[in-house]
Amino acid sequence: MSLAPGSRVGPYEVIALLGAGGMGEVYRARDPKLNRPVAVKVLSNELADLAARRRFQREAQAASSLNHPHILTVLDAGEWESRQYLVTELVDGGTLKDWLEGPRREWRHVVELLIGVADGLALAHEAGILHRDIKPANILITSSGYAKLADFGLAKVQEDAATEAITRTQSIGATSPGIIIGTLAYMSPEQAAGKPLDARSDIFSFGLVLYEALAGQRPFAGASDLQVLQSIVGREPAPLQNDVPPALNALVRKALEKDPAQRLQSMRELVVELRQIARQGDTTRGPAVRSPSRRAAAPVAIAIVVVGAIAALRVWFAQRPPAPPDRSQYVQLTNFADSATQPALSPDGRMLAFIRGSSTTLSAPGQIYVKLLPDGESVPLTNDSLDKMGTAFSPDGARIAYTGVDSTSFSTMDTWVVSPLGGQQPQRLLTNAEGLSWIRTPGATASSSPVLFSFLTGKGAQMTIVSAKESRADLRNVYEPKPPDGMAHRSVASPNGDWVLVAEMDVRSWLPCRLIPMDGKSVGNPVGPMPAQCTEAAWSPDGNWMYFTAKTNDGIHIWRQRFPDGKPEQVTSGVATEEGIAFAPDGRSFITSIGTSQSTVWVRDDRGERQLTSEGYSFLPSLSPDGKKLYYLVKSFGLRSWNQGGLWVLDMATGQRQRLLPEFQMLHYAISRDGERVVFVAIDERGRSPVWIAPVNGQTPPRQLTTMDAGSAVFGAPGEVLFGDLGYGHVNRVKEDGTGLRQTTADGQQILFAASPDGKWVSVQDTKDFSAVMLYPTDGGAPLRLCGLCSRPQGTEWLPPPVSWSPDGRYVYLRVSGSTLAVPLRRGNMLPSVPNGGFPSKDAVAALPGTRLISEAAGVYPGPNPAVHVLLKVSTQRNLYRVPVR
Repeated sequence: MSLAPGSRVGPYEVIALLGAGGMGEVYRARDPKLNRPVAVKVLSNELADLAARRRFQREAQAASSLNHPHILTVLDAGEWESRQYLVTELVDGGTLKDWLEGPRREWRHVVELLIGVADGLALAHEAGILHRDIKPANILITSSGYAKLADFGLAKVQEDAATEAITRTQSIGATSPGIIIGTLAYMSPEQAAGKPLDARSDIFSFGLVLYEALAGQRPFAGASDLQVLQSIVGREPAPLQNDVPPALNALVRKALEKDPAQRLQSMRELVVELRQIARQGDTTRGPAVRSPSRRAAAPVAIAIVVVGAIAALRVWFAQRPPAPPDRSQYVQLTNFADSATQPALSPDGRMLAFIRGSSTTLSAPGQIYVKLLPDGESVPLTNDSLDKMGTAFSPDGARIAYTGVDSTSFSTMDTWVVSPLGGQQPQRLLTNAEGLSWIRTPGATASSSPVLFSFLTGKGAQMTIVSAKESRADLRNVYEPKPPDGMAHRSVASPNGDWVLVAEMDVRSWLPCRLIPMDGKSVGNPVGPMPAQCTEAAWSPDGNWMYFTAKTNDGIHIWRQRFPDGKPEQVTSGVATEEGIAFAPDGRSFITSIGTSQSTVWVRDDRGERQLTSEGYSFLPSLSPDGKKLYYLVKSFGLRSWNQGGLWVLDMATGQRQRLLPEFQMLHYAISRDGERVVFVAIDERGRSPVWIAPVNGQTPPRQLTTMDAGSAVFGAPGEVLFGDLGYGHVNRVKEDGTGLRQTTADGQQILFAASPDGKWVSVQDTKDFSAVMLYPTDGGAPLRLCGLCSRPQGTEWLPPPVSWSPDGRYVYLRVSGSTLAVPLRRGNMLPSVPNGGFPSKDAVAALPGTRLISEAAGVYPGPNPAVHVLLKVSTQRNLYRVPVR
């Protein structure tokens, strides 16, 4: 019996019935706490047995563990009047089943719609979750034409599913209610036969959906369930229409192979090929290919079919990317519990250099190591406090160059060299020189070979690529990105010395890599996958291929592209990420760093230390002013930002968590001092990042405050918001109603951290002087230098702010030399007594009356008072592997 409008399921107010089925009903409802529409799925009274309850619990657990824009977000679950219910975001555009009942769409439109669903399913598989009920009715369409995979009620953890023989509780064709394991028309042959399942069963079901969306009809039909089953098990699908590219036709056929061993072996592989087909457009169109009939056919007809099939297969194999290297052929070269990154090989391929320490794409604490291949010991060559990045061998193999950053100032990046034989102290080769590599020229000696490197020009954060001799003589510009925030960090010359691959970034993210002529007469062209964040590049020894480490929707992996303008091809894939490319001299393999990172949030209070999150990569945690709620972002892949993610809130008492504002991917956020509002910077489809404000209870919709791009935003004086302007780098003020926009600080490359509770002071890092943290009065006036080096400067990952305040203004929190201290403030005064030139050391801060040491751990975010704080713990393991080239 349906629920009447106005009735309640738990706290949720029913508005209207959306649909009903054997498992129960789905209602449009209102969340009274956040005043937003939601969908509430209620288990039928007739299915209140243990198996049905487990299915409901499985759906809540499986879907809530996955954070993906193309997977329906689960918001809540509970029990009401002995009936279980599930609360999800409301998707109001119908289902793919409804979509398919309309006019037949062009193949490209179908691929664009379903490729995101495929990516979401790949994420589920990589998390060990099988869906087992993929069908058009379980794919929801938003009003803006965005597809989301729903109904994980039959989901199963893959390790369990592999040993589970499915037991049907009703016969084929029966209609009485029961526990139906899957939907017959969309089952794989092994699922219909009750055999153990793995991810390849979902691939078959997705292939059925893709076929139906392209053809307008199912590939396997019949007058009865038995005939449908016989068709799935024994009949080949008809080829798709002429307007479907042969490559797409072949991909669908590969997904629909009867034998799982002959099928596509991973959903990620299917996603990669769909994206490749979408990039190729319809240039692969050709004549339709029809499968030969199982009955006798005329010889001429058979010949035509065979010739057509061969032609289509030739097109398909010519245009599909090469099969990724078999991971069983990877050879592990290091075995550390921490991280080995940024590999380099000597010219003869016998020595491997790398950095061991904290894993990061840029500089981090670590030491230079060398290892004789294949089985030598890893030997440290340095033992100092410099942050390091980038390794390169000199042409004679006698020196290893690397970039060293003084962690006491971060004001310069110098190139150092060390002997791979050890026994000598490293020597500084060039000051203000990063990412050095040698240009190998015929007849040049090791010392006379020119080098490539980048340096800070003094125009904001701009970094320019130049070539020169090791003495810096004959210096010549190769590539100058736009100031003030164009930063070309890494460069590598082609084997013939005519071309350069450059990895660059701006103030927001890494950019696609760039191919530039060595003579510097043009800015060249972007290369590699696009859109993407490309962090490193390399050449094959013969110069025919360009290789890239690139972050795309598939993760961070190795790509390649035939020089100069071939189509980008993905080389590696999987859950782990690959970074760095060092080619063997024979070109038959390269060495890369492979690993994973996990970030969790912990809290320390009077109950001790305990873990609060365990799924996804959490960042930017903050406690509500009353200390009862934890807010944090969960990272998602973003192609125009360092980091972005969805905002979650966790109840500290119950452990229940909820996604807030699920339509936004945020770069930064802050909670108001009364705990009622959130201000945030969110990136949109155009790559813009304006500032928004919204109540945390969702009673009114979010409002956009600015059209300017921002990097961070915080609450200032009552009724005001402060934000850092991404375009010009100064701090601005705007009222919460969007009026009164005005500049607060002078022009400059500044990163906004926090504002005092009265809104009279803001703390910033001035990127012209990375060593200094400054305090600016918001009503104008001279800034105050707080310290010479409070903490590591912000880079590509958000770090705890060096300065922040308790919401009540009783304490200012300072992070100095890796320690977090709470300094009490006099009533009405938002600053401690700061000496001229700022605090010279941690001891100088600790000597202030009443100062308390909160923690010496990294990743500390202070709470509403010194007795409570949260910690962000990042666990990373990376090791070096040799990967064969196909």
